[in-house]
Amino acid sequence: MQRNQHRFLFGFLAAVVLVGGCQGPTSVDSSASRASTDVPAEDDLSNLDLGGDWSDFEQQLATRNVSGASGSDSRGPVLSGETTASEPRFSIVLSTFAGDGHFAQATQYHQQACILLPDMANSMRVHPSSGGSVVVYGSYSGWKDPAAREDVKTLQQLTINDRQVFPQAMLSELNPLRAHDSIAEEELLSLRLRYPDIRVLYTLEIAMWGDFESGQWPERKRKAEAERYVRGLRQRGIPAFYHHDASREMSIVTVGVFDHRAVDGQTGLKSPQVERFLMDFPERRVNGEPVIDLYDPNDPGKGGRPQQPRIVEVPQL
Repeated sequence: MQRNQHRFLFGFLAAVVLVGGCQGPTSVDSSASRASTDVPAEDDLSNLDLGGDWSDFEQQLATRNVSGASGSDSRGPVLSGETTASEPRFSIVLSTFAGDGHFAQATQYHQQACILLPDMANSMRVHPSSGGSVVVYGSYSGWKDPAAREDVKTLQQLTINDRQVFPQAMLSELNPLRAHDSIAEEELLSLRLRYPDIRVLYTLEIAMWGDFESGQWPERKRKAEAERYVRGLRQRGIPAFYHHDASREMSIVTVGVFDHRAVDGQTGLKSPQVERFLMDFPERRVNGEPVIDLYDPNDPGKGGRPQQPRIVEVPQL
């Protein structure tokens, strides 16, 4: 679906000279945040099938019919685009690009989107993200911003000649890029500086702190507890790290660093290095308490067993 979206915009304006109606990409030190530790997929967009010819694009531009949730307009949908004057932290991701040439592809997409929807041009920009680039729209105050919800809905429903333009538009938090000299040795991100050429790095998550709307673990308290735990482990000679996940509002503590051999893909068996850490840390803890996997979720009275720490990917810079 994402590749088809790229093809549609690229194909729609591939033969158009990119002039006017478009603002250049803004250079902002931020990256789209991740809520997942899965290995990011890489799209190969180097050989796009643009299709069509000059006359096709010329005719489409002359007869385009832009419509969205707010009705039809020849220039674009009615959007708020901005509800906060502070440094942008939340924006709507319109498209993502990864792999070789991701910035050039994102820039081309951005320029063509500006021509296609000139009323949106001032609020669209290119942002760097972990391992790629994203094209984003607007600036919002947070996840619950009503203007953001309305704009996401409008963008998802926006069509040109009965084709959805941004079907996968979604609100995302933009985290500032970290200066390398600001990353402490105890931070999990420091492993990316230590092993810059290894794409897949794993670590063992042994503890987590989060408030979960309880009011008992505010941000400052959970961060302090995670860092205190790491200091104690390091004093014992254990390679421990902390990571503060702003998007999930959690702080985690991990031990060890492993490559792709951490788990055998066929047998599921963990490497000897991982097993050694599991002997020292047999239980995964949340807010200081062991996590229990129930034998029967429908009958807690049957008891359960402590959950093992889990292998997670080291986040990208």
